[in-house]
Amino acid sequence: MTHRLIGLDGYGLEWSIEGHPLHGPGRMTAVFPQGFFRLACLPAWLLAVALLCVPLDAYAVDARSERASLNLASRGVEAAATGRLLDAQRLLEEAMVVNPANTRAITELGNVHEARGNAKLARKYYRLALEIDPVAPDALSKLALLDISEGNRAAAVGALRKLQVICPACTQTQKLSSALSAGTTSPSDVPSSNP
Repeated sequence: MTHRLIGLDGYGLEWSIEGHPLHGPGRMTAVFPQGFFRLACLPAWLLAVALLCVPLDAYAVDARSERASLNLASRGVEAAATGRLLDAQRLLEEAMVVNPANTRAITELGNVHEARGNAKLARKYYRLALEIDPVAPDALSKLALLDISEGNRAAAVGALRKLQVICPACTQTQKLSSALSAGTTSPSDVPSSNP
């Protein structure tokens, strides 16, 4: 009995793939059924459809969320102004939940925590607001004023330089400049108004 060696390309059975001669080894390519290809491409196709259809609804929800967040933030600021700090904190936290990118609500929440005597938490919220908007004047100046109170004048001077570039005539810039000037021991510590 003779044993014949049969290769993957059908060499021993007298057939081959891709037009190779029948009497020699050839390459065998992987062939997937068309149904498998469709199934493999299904997630990409569904993602493309979702990306094309979803944005219209997403923008509508975002606009509603933004309006609701601004309304809650305004009510929180009013509550803080009347001394109801716990109510203000609750309203501002709700505003953050509705729209996590509301830098005003985040900064005001920092103000509420600062008014309640928790500078560490206030600093956290000011930094969070600056992560969302690195040039938010209120958050930048409030964080710098905290830095001054904790003795970190270098950070406050850096914040003042940023404020002088983005908003030279803002009240935040003027308040920070005068706060730095009030505690200055040498004139070189205070940056000039032209950075």
